[in-house]
Amino acid sequence: MKISTPRIAFFIGVLCLIGLYFFPMWRISLQVPQYPKDITIQIWINQIANGTKKAMEIMNVLNHNIGMKEINPESIPELRYFPVVLAIIIALGITAGFIKKNLARNIWIAILLVALTLALVDFYLWLYDYGHNLADDAPLVIENSSFQPPLIGTKKIINFEVASYPLIGVIFPLASIIITFIAQYKSK
Repeated sequence: MKISTPRIAFFIGVLCLIGLYFFPMWRISLQVPQYPKDITIQIWINQIANGTKKAMEIMNVLNHNIGMKEINPESIPELRYFPVVLAIIIALGITAGFIKKNLARNIWIAILLVALTLALVDFYLWLYDYGHNLADDAPLVIENSSFQPPLIGTKKIINFEVASYPLIGVIFPLASIIITFIAQYKSK
């Protein structure tokens, strides 16, 4: 069975998604006057990591003071099911690549776009929840305040500078979308 160049490109685009298992997708950091270095966490598809365990502890103490929930990776279900969902999407993409009809690949691209949009919305809602659903018995209560980190960019919260930016892991789904879309365009 001969596979056309656009279909080979489609397979390459699908396989780009594997990079999400190996690289962090997002970075959230706090610049706090009391600490000489930024306090940073990196969000991967299956974990929340940082340079040291101490950084996560410091972030959680600061969050506790204003009533935010503790960032506990074990309590975030997305870190368990996103890797499985991604594996299913990759398997569907490979399957769609072997089907001779363009419709199968177009449907896969639509599924990928919907899944990535839902993941971004989920991340925004996660940030919203952490920044708005504050404990009533927090040591520091500031009326009518939101402590939601930005989805992308920087924001001043009290005396902290909070930055939230994509990392190298975001390149892989973007490459997947671009490559598979171009492959489908060329196959027509």
